[in-house]
Amino acid sequence: MSPSPVAVTIVPYPLKNKRCCGLVLLLASAVLGTSMETVSQERQMLIPGSPEKSDVALAKQITALEAELKSRPTDLEVLLRLGKLFHQQGTFQKSIPLFERIIVLRPRHLEAHILLGMDRFHAGRVREAIDSLQRAVELDSLNAEANFYLGLCFLSLDREDEATKAFKRLASQAPATVDELYLLTKAYSRLSSAMLSQLATLGENSYRIHQVRGEYFDLQNNPDQAIKEYEMAVQLRPDLPSLHYVLGSAYWKRSQLDKAAVEFGRAIELDPRHFLGHYKLGMVLLEQNDPLQAVAEFRTALAEQPGLNDGYLGLGKALFKLGENEAAVPQLLRYVQLSPLDPTPHYLLYQIFRRLNRSEEARHELAAFEEKEKKAKARKSGKIEEGTVAVP
Repeated sequence: MSPSPVAVTIVPYPLKNKRCCGLVLLLASAVLGTSMETVSQERQMLIPGSPEKSDVALAKQITALEAELKSRPTDLEVLLRLGKLFHQQGTFQKSIPLFERIIVLRPRHLEAHILLGMDRFHAGRVREAIDSLQRAVELDSLNAEANFYLGLCFLSLDREDEATKAFKRLASQAPATVDELYLLTKAYSRLSSAMLSQLATLGENSYRIHQVRGEYFDLQNNPDQAIKEYEMAVQLRPDLPSLHYVLGSAYWKRSQLDKAAVEFGRAIELDPRHFLGHYKLGMVLLEQNDPLQAVAEFRTALAEQPGLNDGYLGLGKALFKLGENEAAVPQLLRYVQLSPLDPTPHYLLYQIFRRLNRSEEARHELAAFEEKEKKAKARKSGKIEEGTVAVP
């Protein structure tokens, strides 16, 4: 498999992160089939000589290109070269406008979209980074850098389902042999373990350490211990919406609804666009028998993220509880379109159509519910739809 044309030249972080750069390059070479000799040559091109000499050479190149740009302000090559140098230097406030200018001049410039997304991410402008990286993925759906950084952006906003999709696209480029996949998986596992150990050395009381431990206990189905760790993380960094979100999720798992509502509410206060916070707060409000407020939260979540499948089901349930049957129908039908295997909305639609005296539609929904419920139970018990036992 041939590597992406920008697989090596775009991956490096700023100079101050050379070690991280090397790790990412190593993983990129493993996934994309790039030889480490090629990687080494590319790094030498980007960072020649010692760090001190490299910094001086970089400054001279930047000065020369800035002068050249004054006489050729629309030259794509000059803009890109200068933008890459600022990117390499980590001066994102200068690289970002240059990449933006390239995209204005050439809207389908893949490399500029990727670099712009990367630098917006490093500058803390995550949502803007997502826009750039999604555009890059539209231009090249399997581009390694675009999917990697897009996944990071989604993770930073607690949008784990979307992050998973980006990482799956990245993983699809891995070697197609069992042995190579096994070794690559093992390498990632060891690297992850080493990075966690390094993270632990940064301080016992780091909020990230408590967050990692909380996530570990979550995976171990130990919500009480997860809550303790998340609570300590929130105490250390009460300004981070993602910490309130995970703590609220842990409370919700333990049916501590009042505490969960407080944490989701705090996450939303800190980040009004946190659509999963709005969605989960809506679910908690439903359990607290407050469908009116739940409707508001679901609508806000869907306005921010129309692709939030479960939001339509939640909104349909809330409207159903309010007796707004006609309004609930299109929301539930939309969920059926997005999640056709789930039997849940069909039973709700059956109840609604009965209320509305639409008997034929009610019978249709009840039949659909029973059929999908049977198939769901078969899948859960390890059987395929035809009734034969699935091979593990």
